[in-house]
Amino acid sequence: MTEFSESSPSMQTTEDLFFQPVVERNRWLIRLRWVYPFFIFFLTLIFRGPVTGMSISYPRIFLLLLFPLLGNFFCSLVFRRLGKKLAAPADYRRLILFASVQLDFDLLVVFFNTYFSGGIDSPLVNLFFLNIILTPFLVENRKGIRNLLTAIVLLTVSLVGKYSGFDIPSLPLTRLLIMILLFLFTFIIASFLSKNMQKNEEVLQKLLIRTHELSISDGLTSLYNQTYFFDILESESRKSLRHGFSFSLIMFDVDFFKNYNDHNGHMRGSGALKRIGEIMKRIFRTSDVLAKYGGDEFVVILPQTDKVGAYLAAERFREAIESEPFPGAELQPQRKLTVSIGIASFPEHSQNKDEIVEKVDKALYMAKELGKNRTVIYHESLEEEVT
Repeated sequence: MTEFSESSPSMQTTEDLFFQPVVERNRWLIRLRWVYPFFIFFLTLIFRGPVTGMSISYPRIFLLLLFPLLGNFFCSLVFRRLGKKLAAPADYRRLILFASVQLDFDLLVVFFNTYFSGGIDSPLVNLFFLNIILTPFLVENRKGIRNLLTAIVLLTVSLVGKYSGFDIPSLPLTRLLIMILLFLFTFIIASFLSKNMQKNEEVLQKLLIRTHELSISDGLTSLYNQTYFFDILESESRKSLRHGFSFSLIMFDVDFFKNYNDHNGHMRGSGALKRIGEIMKRIFRTSDVLAKYGGDEFVVILPQTDKVGAYLAAERFREAIESEPFPGAELQPQRKLTVSIGIASFPEHSQNKDEIVEKVDKALYMAKELGKNRTVIYHESLEEEVT
């Protein structure tokens, strides 16, 4: 399994949609190459002779066996090294390039096997078809065209090499022409099928991504839901402990929200929560994690932010809510819609994710007790005041 950078299981699911198919393709090529040399080895032992056209000596058989095995050993090491470094969608191109290099290597293996076992007369010449078919599926059609042209050139070289010049009989030339036409036909079919397969993969990936987004988001506000918030909180806690980072939690709810619903109706109340989510996206950074905690409660994770930075961000948000003209806000006790906010920071207030949530909740409770529409940072004295 490919290793990814520090991310939650939910986050890995989305990244796997990009990585896993091409990872499996590379792994499949390596596994296939372990079998391929032995298949060629036994084939040449059984069918070598003038009747089949496979005139190849035993030393060459062992050399041709050794070549792909050593190459595959090297590919395995590279693939393992790549797997430890993959962390972002940018590495997708690196995996595609690796698959492309593997297919180029396989093309050379087929050429040498063909060249040293009878050239165009060798039954092994049919292995070119395998590469022509696989390339559009495992990489892309443009790469497939390049490998098709390379296969044609290599096949021509093997024919010229067998007859030591360009004085080639008409029969082998006719066979070469037939093989080239078959190569072209094979590529057209493989290209058509691979395009359809890739379209289906894209549709499936979009569907899975959309399903994943729905599973981690709140339907009303489009913010993350509580389940995903706890996933990210656990991930952020581990990362901060490992690297000595700090992060802060902001928790807030809407003041007198029941009163707002009672006077304006639940539809308008839902509209207000949705508008609050939009303001959160505008005020907070893109790196901050915004989530609906439940009911009219919201939470924000601010990575690499201490309590002072969190307080400044919370105050900007509180003032933005206070100045927003929510419909029906004039019926609130303060004649406007407001929020109360609590703040707790890691590791200053705790190095335990569950305790951080408890302490930010206590800070929010104190903000409500002190008169609402304010921001309170957790401190030890709150423990006595809350109890």
